[in-house]
Amino acid sequence: MARRRNKLSPDILQQPTESDSFEYLFNLFMRDCRIRNLSEHTSKYYRNELTKFQKRLERNQISTSPVKLNEETIKDVIILGMMKEGKRETTINANLRAIRSFFNFLEREGFITQNPVKNVKLVRQKRTIIETFSREQIHSLLRQPDRTTFTGIRDYTIMMLLLETGVRVRELCDIQTNDINFQDGLIRIDGKGNKERFVPIQNRMKKQLANYLQIRGSLDTKTLFVNIDNEPLQIRAVQTAISKYGRQAGIQNVRCSPHTFRHTFAKMSVQNGADVFSLQSVLGHTSMDMVRNYVNMFSNEVRDNHSKFSPIEKLF
Repeated sequence: MARRRNKLSPDILQQPTESDSFEYLFNLFMRDCRIRNLSEHTSKYYRNELTKFQKRLERNQISTSPVKLNEETIKDVIILGMMKEGKRETTINANLRAIRSFFNFLEREGFITQNPVKNVKLVRQKRTIIETFSREQIHSLLRQPDRTTFTGIRDYTIMMLLLETGVRVRELCDIQTNDINFQDGLIRIDGKGNKERFVPIQNRMKKQLANYLQIRGSLDTKTLFVNIDNEPLQIRAVQTAISKYGRQAGIQNVRCSPHTFRHTFAKMSVQNGADVFSLQSVLGHTSMDMVRNYVNMFSNEVRDNHSKFSPIEKLF
């Protein structure tokens, strides 16, 4: 039998192994997410965004093996490709953040020696006007639920709580009955990345929650807000209900959504004198960037002080 050639051909050397495949490394990454006890919401985000990434590579007939990807491929296929499709900057950055976490894990664990996203920056996002409800619109929205029904009392309580605390809709749906501390006026919130925080509530909100809980009654589930079948209320149901009340109220110039309540909470808090650190704590932002946006956009002090130094006013 002839001796084998010791020198391996480039074709053999370039053949991907199972440990190089996207599926294998993706499953290891998701396993690491479970080990780190990331929230179900965060794990779902990584799974969805990385699946989109894989499919985008396949559509462009590019190897999905992470060890073969480079910086230029990421820029061309992800950033420029999504831009050509008209995707918003926030959508592109959401995908990039998931990809960055994936490759950082692979580099940290020694599966790759060159991280293709190490120098890839997020797309600069255009600053947009933050939509909020006016006081009149809030009153109109709160008049819409039929408070002779369970769902009406529940939805009225939900809108009050969104405005009182500025919590995200997912955080609202995750609140358990034992998260409410009536004596101290606090609600425990499971925020992004399983980061716990406590948001304050005042007397009117406490009374409304107590009223709702009495009508809700004792159930098998500890989830605070439930549907007519006494099952935990889903995010989509909250979004649909608020959108419906917005149509009933005839609100046309503002998107009627749970997140608009969050922005409105921030606006009214700033106008009522909240400082940036208190606002950051209640809203659960990890950075000050969004909080500064709120302050810059909604602070009465900025607007009022302008009358003192306005060049045009002083000119004439």
